[in-house]
Amino acid sequence: MKRFELRMSVLVTMGLVVSVTGALAQPKDQHYLTYRQKLMASIGADMGAIGVSLKANLPSKANIGVHAEAIYNASKLIEGAFKKEITEGKTDSKPDVWKDWDKFVAAAKRLTEESGKLSAVANAGDEAALGAQVKAMSKTCGGCHKPFRKLKKERFKR
Repeated sequence: MKRFELRMSVLVTMGLVVSVTGALAQPKDQHYLTYRQKLMASIGADMGAIGVSLKANLPSKANIGVHAEAIYNASKLIEGAFKKEITEGKTDSKPDVWKDWDKFVAAAKRLTEESGKLSAVANAGDEAALGAQVKAMSKTCGGCHKPFRKLKKERFKR
């Protein structure tokens, strides 16, 4: 666990340094939006690392528990990151996030639950349950993206 905490501390510190320098010149809504996008990108990066580890049968397969724990922690921040309603500009969020807030929050909480389960399965070394739990966690992403994220052709280009 100490390795995970050290990793998270380094990442947070690096993110703060980079973000603070660019954040000073941005309007306030852009700060919220940038934070939201960084949070979701971090979840996506950890999901990608898990996928590569499994598909390529990498020796770093043992790291899946660390990535799942990072998703678990980040997922607990989703509700707060979306509290401010921003539907205009460079956002991929549909207005439905705020129109159906309870459904959105419930979907985010499912990611928290499933990523917590994946962390436990991975850390227990249960190879048989690993793939099934990765699939269960991955489905929670679609449970939020499908109703609450703009279609690919409507998204802004980063």
